[in-house]
Amino acid sequence: MGLLTQRVHDRLDVLPWKFLRDFFVRVSEVILEISPEAQGELAGNYVKFSTASGATSPVYAAVWPKMSLPKRLIVGLALPEDFEAAGLGPPPERIFYQGFTKFLVIKEEQTVPQELSTWARLAYDAATH
Repeated sequence: MGLLTQRVHDRLDVLPWKFLRDFFVRVSEVILEISPEAQGELAGNYVKFSTASGATSPVYAAVWPKMSLPKRLIVGLALPEDFEAAGLGPPPERIFYQGFTKFLVIKEEQTVPQELSTWARLAYDAATH
């Protein structure tokens, strides 16, 4: 399984991220379990997930924590353009990340969808090919 950088761990201990820390870690673990080389890195107000460490490594997913009610995580994925699945859609807010085609909103009280692991694998594969 890949790793979150120390900067991400540091941010998770600061308000307001602290309120979603455990939920964020659960989602991140699913996204990072794809590869031991995968890395989650802080990028302003979100965390981007790359296929490996290094500035030029392809990004296959990102998570934006949203603290306003309802508290939620917005997961962006670099899936193939024609990929369709229930629960995935366009960005729910003004979020843009080049190469990301599908987004998922997970509210704090929801469980992490089992399909996220499959979707993250597909996004990782698309980013590396």
